[in-house]
Amino acid sequence: MSEAPADAALAFRLISTERLGGAFRPLDKVTVAHDSLSGGRELTVSREVMRAGTAAVIIPYDPVRDAIVAIRQFRIGAALATPFAAPLELPAGLLDEGEDAATAARRELAEETGLAATAIEEAFAILSSPGLCDEKAVVFLALVDASALAGSAGLAAENEDIVPAAFAVDALVAAADEGRILNGFLFASLQWFARKGRERAQAMRAHGHGEQA
Repeated sequence: MSEAPADAALAFRLISTERLGGAFRPLDKVTVAHDSLSGGRELTVSREVMRAGTAAVIIPYDPVRDAIVAIRQFRIGAALATPFAAPLELPAGLLDEGEDAATAARRELAEETGLAATAIEEAFAILSSPGLCDEKAVVFLALVDASALAGSAGLAAENEDIVPAAFAVDALVAAADEGRILNGFLFASLQWFARKGRERAQAMRAHGHGEQA
């Protein structure tokens, strides 16, 4: 029988960091020495890593309509890797300096959908691509009224061109199951929501759980 499934700690030491470039996101070359997972030796490796830090991702759920709000915007990675340059995704963004994740979640929700959460609660956390970047995303469930959804959104100062829309939960889950949704945060969030989301939202509504917006 194998050990219990969980992420594991591994001792390492930082040898050097070199800034390679990057404007939108810094790119570093990092050399580290770490213990071997099989034991008995130390390995030295160099890796390029994109620096992103902590991000807030929001699942905006309207319990009256049983709908989740998703957004579309141009994504360079999607444009280069797929035929779909404007994939469906969830409102999200990096934390500003000195900002906590819940505050960032409320801010990004308003900027990218025009909505304000009536309650917000952390759902789970995820590493977006640990072999490529240091981004850790904290995913929040936010209760919203989708009737107030903006027709378009985004910050002009950041050249954002965002269109939000509300979708029936079951239709989104089916789209993910059928391979019509490729965004990792949205895909993972839909799997979580299908198992726990409605129950969590009901508890937030009934008992006032979650940080009030």
